[in-house]
Amino acid sequence: MSDKEITALQPGAEFKPGAQSTIAAPTDQSQMPHIPEELSILPVRGIVVFPGTVIPLNVQRAASLKLLDDSLPRTKVIGLVTQRDETKEDPTPQDLYSVGTAALVLKLLRQSEDHVLVIVQGLRRFSLRKIVTTSPFLRAEVDLPNSISPPQTKEWEATFRNLRDSAAKLFELTPDAPEQSRLMILNIDNAEQLADFLAPNLNIDVAEKQAILEELDVEKRVRLVQKHISAQLEIAEIQQRLQRDVASQFSDAQRRAYLRSQIKAIQRELGEAEAGSEEQAQQLRKRLEEANPPEAVMKQAERELKRLDFIPSASPEFSVIVSYIEIIADLPWNNLSKDNLDLDQAQQILDRDHYDLEKVKKRLIEY
Repeated sequence: MSDKEITALQPGAEFKPGAQSTIAAPTDQSQMPHIPEELSILPVRGIVVFPGTVIPLNVQRAASLKLLDDSLPRTKVIGLVTQRDETKEDPTPQDLYSVGTAALVLKLLRQSEDHVLVIVQGLRRFSLRKIVTTSPFLRAEVDLPNSISPPQTKEWEATFRNLRDSAAKLFELTPDAPEQSRLMILNIDNAEQLADFLAPNLNIDVAEKQAILEELDVEKRVRLVQKHISAQLEIAEIQQRLQRDVASQFSDAQRRAYLRSQIKAIQRELGEAEAGSEEQAQQLRKRLEEANPPEAVMKQAERELKRLDFIPSASPEFSVIVSYIEIIADLPWNNLSKDNLDLDQAQQILDRDHYDLEKVKKRLIEY
């Protein structure tokens, strides 16, 4: 490879480094490059590349860089296979899944001597038949299995349309999804292409994406994707509803705060508002909190306090409310005396403080 910063291997759309989203690519079979029976295998981790998608890959491992240097002068088609364990730095054939995607290298962006950004276009599924060599990089003989076409029935047509509509709605509810992706989904009229476009964009783990890649039956593949789309669509709708509810509650709070400020402004204009009334309300609220009355009493007192905001301090009702709250705040809600159950002492107190009234005192003691 050239040491130039950018080496164009094939004309293509300009790519912004760092972008991670996959986009649908033309899949005209007549223009598809020849896929040899023996491919150089580039292990990838954390992603699954599907046919019909364009995606950037960061290549930094020595064996992978050697693969690009040696293979690309002969053919621009390489094999991409996902690692089972993405933490493995030097994966063996046993560390890879058995099904991958043949891909066309579109561009290389050499970031440094040991870092290359490769832009690839997925072409077709393949399965590993035989490992030819493991050094200096993996090469393998591959099979190119054909997909199993679905039955052309009304039920199948409904299944396909349901997937397309659900996916379009999901993209519509996803904040960062570009509008062009949603329009692209609506324009895809091939079920296999649609499933392969949606699969890498699903918010699922690598093993689940790999299961979709390995499914050759198009009908089963579409139903797999539909299952995940439906689950994510339900979550997106719940999130949207929660956001709408929060926004509505916030708007109501803002409206109430605005109206209160307007009422106070009007009261000031009419000379009905006094600076001391707000301070008095705050003091009453503090006394209530210190008194710590029962919850039901506290709620009623709070309601009366809120009424003070809208009543002129010169009004008789203002004084009534203040007196009511002061009485509540002064009551000894939590100051309880210890019960004295000594009847002899009670009899002595009654005899000392009340002359005669023997029958009454007797009834009190009996009680």
